[in-house]
Amino acid sequence: MADYTALSQDFQTVLSSTMHKVLGTGAFADNIFEADPLLSWLKSGQRIKVIDGGERIRVPILYEKSSAGGYYSGYDLLDTTAQEGHTTAFFTWKQLAYSVSVSGLELRVNAGSKEKINDIQEAKITQAAMTMSDTAATGVYSDGTGSGNLQITGLGAMNETVPGTTVGSYANIPTTNTAWQNQVSATVGAIGTNLMSKLRALMNNCSKGSGGVDTSPDAIFTTQAVHEGLEALLFPMVRYAPNPGGGADAGIETLKFKGADIMWDAFCPTGELHALNSAHIGMFIHKDANFAMADGGFQRPTNQDAFLTQILAQLNLVTNNRRKNGKLSGLT
Repeated sequence: MADYTALSQDFQTVLSSTMHKVLGTGAFADNIFEADPLLSWLKSGQRIKVIDGGERIRVPILYEKSSAGGYYSGYDLLDTTAQEGHTTAFFTWKQLAYSVSVSGLELRVNAGSKEKINDIQEAKITQAAMTMSDTAATGVYSDGTGSGNLQITGLGAMNETVPGTTVGSYANIPTTNTAWQNQVSATVGAIGTNLMSKLRALMNNCSKGSGGVDTSPDAIFTTQAVHEGLEALLFPMVRYAPNPGGGADAGIETLKFKGADIMWDAFCPTGELHALNSAHIGMFIHKDANFAMADGGFQRPTNQDAFLTQILAQLNLVTNNRRKNGKLSGLT
C-alpha cells in the first residue's frame, strides 16, 4: 500500500515549488496591476515602493514656506527663527489575502503527471489573481471604510468631495489644515456645458504652489460615460491626415488635457473624475507580503482532504501633497 503521508509531502512540495515559481517571476503581480488602468499607472514610473517594515507607512510632509529669510543690506541682522512647517503623515497598513486550495481528489486523479498538477494549480492561481485585481482596483477608489475599515485608503479619502469636513483627519493630519486639502469642484453637472471649464480650473488649481505647471497632474481617471462625453467635446477639434491604407478612423485613440492622459476606469465611481500628479501619489507595499505566498507554502489541514495556502499583500495608497491632486464630482 502506498504511503499516503509520503504522497502528501510530495504533493505539498510540488504545489509550493510551482507557486514560488509563479510568484517569484513577478507575473502574478503584473497580472493584478495591469488588469486595471489606475493600478497599471501606479505600477509604471516608480510609483510603487516596496519597503521592509514599520508599524505604519511614514511619509514626510512639508506644509508651509520658511519665514526665516528675505532681503537684507550690509550689516543687517539675519533672521534665524527656528522653523516648523513640516510634519509626518502616517498611513495604516492594509492587508489583502486570497486562498489557493487544491483538493485531494483533484491531485490524486492527476497524480501520474506533475504537469497536470501544475495545470490545476495555475488555474487556481489565475482565479486568485483576477479576484485580487478586482479587490485592489475597487480599493484604490475607496475611502478606506469598507470591510470594517480594512479596505485600502484610496482616492475616496485622498480626494474629498468637501475638503476639511468629510473626515476629521487623513493620514493622521487634520483635514481642517488648508495645506492638507485636495482641489475639488463638486456638483459639476452636465458634461456638455460644464466639464471643460471645470476641468481647466481644476488642473490650474492643482498646479499652484511650488513647481507651478511643472508639477501639474499628468493623469486623469474617470468613468466610461465621462470619458465618452469628453471625447464628444474634443471630436470637432480633431484634424485628420490622409490615411495611406484608405478610409478614416473616426475615434480618438488617446485623450489628453493640458498634457495629462485621460483614461476611463470601470472601477471609478459614477460621476467622478480624478486628476493625479505622479510626483505626489504612490503605493507602498511590504516586501514580505508583496503578493507573496504565506510562510510554509501549501499545507494540509488536519480536518480536510486538501492542500491550501494564501497569497498575501500588505499595502496602501499614499500621497505627500494633497493639494497637487484634484477631483470633479457630480458629473452628469
